[in-house]
Amino acid sequence: MQTLTELIPQIRKLGRREAIRDSAGYSTRIRSYDELHGMIGACTRYLDDEGLSRGDRVIIHAENCSAWVALFWACVARGIHVVPIDFNFSGELASRIRADCNARLVADDSLLDDLNRRPLVHDFPVSAASPDDIVEIIYTSGTTGEPRGIVHRHRNICANLDPFQREIAKYRRWAAPFQPIRILELLPLSHMFGQSMGLFVPIFLEGSVAFTSEIRPSAVIQKVHDHRISVIVSVPRILEVLRHEVERQFHRVVSTSPSRLHGFAGVAERWLRHRRIHSRFGWKFWAFVAGGARVDMELEEFWSRLGYAVVQGYGLTEASPVVAVNHPFSSRRGSLGKPVPGQEVRIATDGEILVRGESVAGAVDSEGWLHTGDLGELDPDGRLYFRGRKKDVIVTPEGLNVSPDDVESVLRQLPEIKDSAVVSIGEQVHAALILRNPNAPREATENSIRQANEKLEAHQRIQNWSIWPEEDFPRTASTMKIKRSAVADRIRSGPVMTSAAPDPSAMSSLERVELLSELEARHGIEIDEDAFSRATTAADMKEFMARPVEAPAFPPLPGWPLSLPVRMLRGAFQRCVAIPLFRNRLPLTVIGIENLAGVDAPVIFAANHSSDLDTAAIFTSLPLAWRRRVAPAVRADYFGSTWKFRIQYLLVRIIYNAYPLPQEVAGTRRAFEYTAELLRRGYCPLVFPEGRRSRDGTMMPFRPGVGMMAVRLRVPVVPIHIRGLFEIYSRNDSWPRVGPVRVTIGRPIRFSSGTRFEDAAETIRNVVVELSKL
Repeated sequence: MQTLTELIPQIRKLGRREAIRDSAGYSTRIRSYDELHGMIGACTRYLDDEGLSRGDRVIIHAENCSAWVALFWACVARGIHVVPIDFNFSGELASRIRADCNARLVADDSLLDDLNRRPLVHDFPVSAASPDDIVEIIYTSGTTGEPRGIVHRHRNICANLDPFQREIAKYRRWAAPFQPIRILELLPLSHMFGQSMGLFVPIFLEGSVAFTSEIRPSAVIQKVHDHRISVIVSVPRILEVLRHEVERQFHRVVSTSPSRLHGFAGVAERWLRHRRIHSRFGWKFWAFVAGGARVDMELEEFWSRLGYAVVQGYGLTEASPVVAVNHPFSSRRGSLGKPVPGQEVRIATDGEILVRGESVAGAVDSEGWLHTGDLGELDPDGRLYFRGRKKDVIVTPEGLNVSPDDVESVLRQLPEIKDSAVVSIGEQVHAALILRNPNAPREATENSIRQANEKLEAHQRIQNWSIWPEEDFPRTASTMKIKRSAVADRIRSGPVMTSAAPDPSAMSSLERVELLSELEARHGIEIDEDAFSRATTAADMKEFMARPVEAPAFPPLPGWPLSLPVRMLRGAFQRCVAIPLFRNRLPLTVIGIENLAGVDAPVIFAANHSSDLDTAAIFTSLPLAWRRRVAPAVRADYFGSTWKFRIQYLLVRIIYNAYPLPQEVAGTRRAFEYTAELLRRGYCPLVFPEGRRSRDGTMMPFRPGVGMMAVRLRVPVVPIHIRGLFEIYSRNDSWPRVGPVRVTIGRPIRFSSGTRFEDAAETIRNVVVELSKL
């Protein structure tokens, strides 16, 4: 393979095979390779329409999704340079990268959502490419200084992929019974290893890749089970978080004793011993592929005891990216594997790992060696082992690089800080501080740290800090550079005053997920992830933790209302009783029904709420094809707990296919999962975003829950305004009167995944207000 363009016809040849499982929030869309090819064509047409051509640059600053993949291949097909940026990088950093690379276009989540909806185009030409043509420019983790991109050409990436393509071809026919082999990609596609496993290897395997923005451990395990995932690709910290979840759920069955058998018999014995865990993950799942950081040997041993393979290797962006990797069927614990064919690896006299080969894209010395800054050794079999870091770069649990110089330059701008040394303590960014006023109160130092964190990228933020007890840091004799290793050793030894706890604003996404899971497990509840994510300061976290323990998690919702007999009964009652009765007593005018023409289900209907008859009015207004799909959401506490209310609840579930939606945080996740299941089956939730009936007929603010549904479930919202029912049957009336009713249906509204829930809710409310004026 000389250029990546050779893989585009291969995508077309794979036809109806599954290519991508794209999970957005609680919904999943499956794309075949044929559809992916059509999406690539649609993206090339968009690039052509925008006037982009060979040599132009396009930034992709978005979460993993099928449109991300399609746009990448469209740029390859047109000779346009891709500049992928980590989704978590700030807009300010993205702007500086755009200025540095002179990008013509920035593709964010909103644009990708638009590309996702474009009609498929299969007839498109692929521009000729040479091995020296540029494919992409990778900015490694971003800095507070001037961004620096690493240029990758076709020959760099293809040289790295060729050995994998050849090796996979040897086993492809044996993999046929296990197809589709699904890779759950938890690394961002802006990460080069993430690209290897998310863009290229699935094509070699003739399998598929699954994307998800959900990294909560229980949700990851559920997704692995439900989607019959074969392999998880992630950073090692995810393996650690999943381990904690397994120990919480199965603490009585996780054996600490190693298997006495070896080879296939040993694997079978471990699978049998831990069959409950394998059943929980799903019997198709068998391996983790870890990248971005080194896997701890004890963590690798844990998963091995359970019968799972842990495949780790070694690489870096400058090497495009894999340098060495363990073979899935011939790995050695603790080893990073053997160098990839075509790569030369040498250990320098000072222990530094040096790499040379066609895939190297970074700066090299006069002999062509890339100095990695990592320390290692090679055993007699040629296997590589990691022995630490020579350079001062800190690698976060997410596999992102943090330059201490960048953090220190921000700290030195603060008037209270005389000097600083940033080091890695337990994979966290730790700042040792020398204060101008040694007697300054602790609160003043904490405030300085917060000011610094506001100027830093999320992965660079200071998570712990220390007061250095001396007037200066230890330094080298010649260059007077800070000896950061000596500083780190001194801090680890303990005689330095350190902060009591990290600032919540500096917690990594994985640390937040782990804390959330711990709280849920400890209290046996479900916690609202979005409310938790808004606790960004120590005060916010203290307030969040001081709240009363939430009610028990929302129970599973039964599936019987969707069964055929109940659906037949519901349809007959609506057609013969409910709709004729409504039309006979309440003259109904429907406006805007044409806005549903050409709209495919599912959608979310969102209406104002002034009467108990609102649901009946909407059912009566909709055509039969839509009426059969409506599923109204009602407040979980609306019907109370007495037998009378329970009968009412049973009736509305039968007659209207209603389901409870909690107003409080506990149980929200379960209810949203049920909402997603309704959408997957083609049903259309009907929600009243005000949360309760109006007291005086005026429209109340819309709760952000409707925005959350629209954004995370990625379905259009159809706004509806109902007029007249407040005068007919308000919350203050005991019996309905006779009068006219008007229902106005608006055009569907779509939201990109980056939209704030509150903004989406406000937009929907504004449209409903406009409908009331028609």
